[in-house]
Amino acid sequence: MEDMKDVLPLRLIAARFISSDEQAGIIHLDRIAAHASRTIHRRYWVLRLALGATALATMMTLLPGIFLTLSNAPGATTVVMIGLMCFALMMLTIIAWRVFQYGGLKATTPQSALYADRDDPAARNLERLFALLQTESSPRAFFRIANGGRRYVDHRYFFGKLRAAHVAPDSMIRSALFSPVGSWFDRELFLEADVERLIAEAKAEPSRAGAPRKYDYTDAVISLIEHPQVRAIDTARKRGNQKLIIRLLEDWYRTRRLEVPGETQLSGYAKQILETIAKNRSA
Repeated sequence: MEDMKDVLPLRLIAARFISSDEQAGIIHLDRIAAHASRTIHRRYWVLRLALGATALATMMTLLPGIFLTLSNAPGATTVVMIGLMCFALMMLTIIAWRVFQYGGLKATTPQSALYADRDDPAARNLERLFALLQTESSPRAFFRIANGGRRYVDHRYFFGKLRAAHVAPDSMIRSALFSPVGSWFDRELFLEADVERLIAEAKAEPSRAGAPRKYDYTDAVISLIEHPQVRAIDTARKRGNQKLIIRLLEDWYRTRRLEVPGETQLSGYAKQILETIAKNRSA
């Protein structure tokens, strides 16, 4: 039977890898991309500031140094040397960003992707898609050119540790990425493939649940089991214990870049946790 191939944005294919409900998959995907965006912006602003400073220093020293050299002015060699050092620092700044993305100047092997939670089922399924795209035998991703044609990209585009940016909803996050062939690359990627067949080939397990729960109280509460501060709670002391539990629960959400429930919502769980601790210790 002939393959039922569709031409879809890579972003939508990734959403289907994550969930059988495409909209739910997009919600999960945006959550993952948001973490990648924060990581990129935090580091990329440092890169841009360093690049701007070294480029300005190069212009202010190297160009006058060349002019002084042509004019046979005294001290010209010193100024040129300072300018060359500034230029070298500018190039090192760019190289440092490329090494951060690909683990070296060349994209030779897939790097470990940066995710807020590597055990997140959505992240695992996304990585199964990228694992396929990292092979030479996989369907080639492409981007649209001005005349509507296709320009296919090399499988090494998905080797970088910031590859989640390729399925981000806007190009601002992608504009920080280097392509394996050298220049910055921010194009939206498409894929022509039988998506269901790809999912089966990747052994992905898309979630069949609906949209993700807004607050995951169960995992948050479980995270406090054997927590040192919880074990040290004096149940005989009434004041401060509930606020401590609430703060620990809030920290759990913040470290996972999730929306933090209100204190009123968390206070009920904190009270139940304290009651359970008291019952267990009295037994």
